[in-house]
Amino acid sequence: MIIWLQHFFLQSLVGRTLLGYLLMFTVPLSLPVLFVTLVGAKGLRHLFSYEPRPSIVHGLDPRLKILYPFIIGTLSVLLNWNFVYSLLIFTLIPWILVRPSSARVRVVSTMIFAPTIALVWSQGMFYINAHSDAHLLFTFPPTLSWIGTPGISSDGLLNGIQQAGRIIVALSATLILLLTTTPAEIIWAFYKFRMPAAVGLAFTVALRFLPQLVERTTVLLQVLQVRGYDLSQPRWWELSAWPGYISRVAFAIPTITVPLLIGSLRSTSVTAMVVDARAFGSRRERSSLQE
Repeated sequence: MIIWLQHFFLQSLVGRTLLGYLLMFTVPLSLPVLFVTLVGAKGLRHLFSYEPRPSIVHGLDPRLKILYPFIIGTLSVLLNWNFVYSLLIFTLIPWILVRPSSARVRVVSTMIFAPTIALVWSQGMFYINAHSDAHLLFTFPPTLSWIGTPGISSDGLLNGIQQAGRIIVALSATLILLLTTTPAEIIWAFYKFRMPAAVGLAFTVALRFLPQLVERTTVLLQVLQVRGYDLSQPRWWELSAWPGYISRVAFAIPTITVPLLIGSLRSTSVTAMVVDARAFGSRRERSSLQE
């Protein structure tokens, strides 16, 4: 049986075509499922929110924590990839000192490694150089010539691992800043760096936007469920129930998009009115009640 399956998937045209489609779409389709299972809409709230902890990293000067991701990001671009993974070990030290909650670790790990897996897999398929023909791990049959790549190459996977290291390092350094620094401290650091006050305002509004967007989306989905729309997620082994679930989610997206867009525009308008009411930007330097 094993020999027959091996001959079918590796020698016959139909088997190689089926295996090629599985290799192409298994990873891209499994990443959203992995994201929904491990993170979900509620988990995104933990991604950009401050988490108070009695750690050494929390007590550092905010200016140092602002410079940290810029320095690490620059080094990840300039250094050879052999040193990038050594730099990754260095960026894990602040996380060990902070010891974040298990919910934060799950969300951050998923948000870092899901794009990394997608990058490595896409590079393995589409990064083809002049010598990759000798290093193809799987050659696509002629029926898959419309993809534009001869197959999955080891050189492409290696290149994806190299580029993924740079992304992991930059994300790790950036997310530790958001975990250990309050928005007020970030604005204060921008002010000490002589940056315009509008930069701090834009950063604060951006940090508030995503959690508010996730909260509105959660409320709208709950409203749909209260009105009888079935959005219950089936178990992973219930394969026959997944197509119906995906179709219901696809039909629900246009329903929640319009009120979500209107609510975002309304909150943006309110924020703009509050900023104007407080005369933000009337002076180049920041002002206070008592001067």
